[in-house]
Amino acid sequence: MKIFLKWFAIPLLIAVVASVLYIVDALIGGLFVQGGSFMWVAFAIWTIFYGATIKDRVRGLIGVVIGFGAGILMMLITNSFTLNLSTISISCLVGVFCVNFAVMFMEKTEKLWINSITGIFAGIFLTFSGLGVGLSPIASSSSAMLMLGILVTYTLLGLVCGFVSITVTNKVKERLNQNINKQ
Repeated sequence: MKIFLKWFAIPLLIAVVASVLYIVDALIGGLFVQGGSFMWVAFAIWTIFYGATIKDRVRGLIGVVIGFGAGILMMLITNSFTLNLSTISISCLVGVFCVNFAVMFMEKTEKLWINSITGIFAGIFLTFSGLGVGLSPIASSSSAMLMLGILVTYTLLGLVCGFVSITVTNKVKERLNQNINKQ
């Protein structure tokens, strides 16, 4: 039994958490978009914030929402004018420069809880991904709200899965260490 616990307990528990995430996605993904599955968003957030504190997870969620807004701002700047220098889009360059400057400036705002650079860049990445369903946040306000709802829901799921997996893993390790120390 000790060998089983040592080698298989944690992988089995993480597999159970991932399986529960799959079930939740199967139940709610279609509520957002017919046939939708956004489990990959939760897995990305789970991985990005693996081992993070509760405080960092809350900041991460706020950061993802800010990142969504930053991604939209970058798209709006990029689409506001067209100027190219050979293969370089000057409008994209201006958008990237302005948004990244603002994001990195937020790092100085520690007391406001908006300084999760990791969360902000995750939110930008997820916004640019279109969540795999072709949602363009600047196409309409309803698609932007849908995309934001998906981001928040699946970010929360990923953060919870990460918290549960770390908590369970630590408890199993603690029990294994207690058993080893008793011998």
